[in-house]
Parts: sequence; structure tokens; C-alpha cells
Amino acid sequence: MITPVTFAFLKAVKENNNVQRMHSNKDLYLMVRDNFREFGTKLIEETRKLDKSIWPLAIKDATFRFNKDIRFSKDKSPYKTNFGLIICDGGKHSDTVGYYVDIWPGQSFIWGGLYLPPRATADRVRNYMAKNYKQLEKIINAPAFKKTFGSLMGDKYVKVPKQFDVQHKAGERLKMKSRYIGHDLKDKEVLSKDFEKKCLEIFKIMKPLNDFLNEAIS
Repeated sequence: MITPVTFAFLKAVKENNNVQRMHSNKDLYLMVRDNFREFGTKLIEETRKLDKSIWPLAIKDATFRFNKDIRFSKDKSPYKTNFGLIICDGGKHSDTVGYYVDIWPGQSFIWGGLYLPPRATADRVRNYMAKNYKQLEKIINAPAFKKTFGSLMGDKYVKVPKQFDVQHKAGERLKMKSRYIGHDLKDKEVLSKDFEKKCLEIFKIMKPLNDFLNEAIS
């Protein structure tokens, strides 16, 4: 389970984000990193029971560097203030849709779907959606889905893409640049001994949308 020490460490990094402090607290960083990786490894194993499309996934392929890439950023603070986990076939270097868990004090969340995919992927999704929009509507209007995630999110173009009829019944969905969902988590949920179970419950509700999108981009 995620420990309170992990949250305390992330808060401290946010307040004092510099290389000197990190070097002086390297052992603490390794401890909380390993705590998150242990949690992530167990969650990957359980998620594979739920989603058979996910092949064995090493934790290094499902987690992200704590160092930030600051080459093109105005914010030159060197470290992230969160831990992230992506569970999907192929891991973080894959285009496959999966299950994402983001841990940071006061703003942890779980999300899934597609966020600003490449043009070719976006086109495949729109074409598939145009033909199967009734299936998508059934998924996102299911009571458990709406209760857990609300609505499908993503910025939109002003107009329906020109390859589709402007009167298409899925017109508003076709305008979307991204199609993703999210569920906010309270700190007490993340620190609970039942957090793994909570994640799996949310993943189960998320899975039909992920399956739909993965079929679209395949």
C-alpha cells in the first residue's frame, strides 16, 4: 500500500524542488520510489486478470522518470511532484489505451482513454466511432460509468471534420481532439489498505471504453 511517508516526501519536493535537497535525501527517495513500484507491480498483476490483452509488464516499463525534461520548459524545477503508473499492453512506450494512476497529495486521480493522439490514430478513431457510435453511447451512458467518470472529456474543433456529414449523429464526438475520462481520488483513499481494490473497481468500469478505443486504433 502507499504510505504516508510517500505523500510527505512529495509535499517536501514541491516546497523545495532542487538537486541539492534531492541528493541529501536520496535514501528517502529510493524508499518511497520502491514503495510505489511495489504497489504498481501488484496492481499490474491484478489488472492482467481483469484485462487479458495486457501481457506481462515490467514495472520499469509502466512507471516514469522522477526527473523532469526541462529543456523546453519555462519551469526549471528539476523533479516531478507525483508518481505515475500506466498499465497497458506494451507499457509507456506503446500507443495502446490503458489504465493510468497518478499519485500526488491533494490531487491524485485515475484516468483512461486517449489524450491528443497522433493524427493517424485520431483519424482511425473517428472512422471507427462514426460506424459504431451507438456502441460508444451505450458505454459512456451506463449508470456506473456516468457515476464514476461523469462524461467523456476532450477539447473540440469548431466544426465536424470535413470527411463526415455535418449532421452525423455522432457529430459532437467526432469534433473531439481527445477522448478521455478521469476519476479524482481523496488522499485517504490512496493511503487506504484497500486502494488496490479501489483501482481495480474503477478499471473494471473503464475497461469497455478502453476496449472500444483499442479496437478503433488496431
